[in-house]
Amino acid sequence: MFRKLTFALAACLAGAAAPAAAADGFFAQADIGDRTQSAVATASRGALSYGTTLSNYEGGRSGTTFLAYTLPLEAPATVRLGPAVGLRRSDGEAREVEAGLRVAVDRWTATPFGSIYGLAEASSVHRSWFVLGQVTFAPANIGIELSRGGSEDYHETTLAVQKRLGQGPVSLRLGYKLSSDEIFAGISINTF
Repeated sequence: MFRKLTFALAACLAGAAAPAAAADGFFAQADIGDRTQSAVATASRGALSYGTTLSNYEGGRSGTTFLAYTLPLEAPATVRLGPAVGLRRSDGEAREVEAGLRVAVDRWTATPFGSIYGLAEASSVHRSWFVLGQVTFAPANIGIELSRGGSEDYHETTLAVQKRLGQGPVSLRLGYKLSSDEIFAGISINTF
């Protein structure tokens, strides 16, 4: 699975190097710990978004691919809805594939010190969900985030600090997974 996550990260990095006209925004992140690894990539162009997530954890691994449409709502947050397909395999068991519906709500707000970002996602695929809150301090290029996510067979709470490298889209990450009792390091690319 580590090789797959490495390949996914390389694909994310290659996507980030694509011309800016290919998407309105691109986000990729990979976190590597001793017992858990994860990678996520998402891109948006106009009203369409698409992405994938991969996770490797003690006892299994999972992945999801989704396509979403931004609903034309007069709301303080962006709401995206669309189909998702998930793959899950627990150690010693057969692979499961499931299709379903995914909804995501997010909001970015500028502040005098930087920005605040919030995200909430829910999917019928593996009954998964994810919430994240992030505060970014612009003068220092440092962000602090707290997230919690889960599915039918795995839950995790994560606290992370990230440092953006210069003025570009790349950040280095260091964090702690409370449920797994594990320190991790990672990298992210964010062009939004």
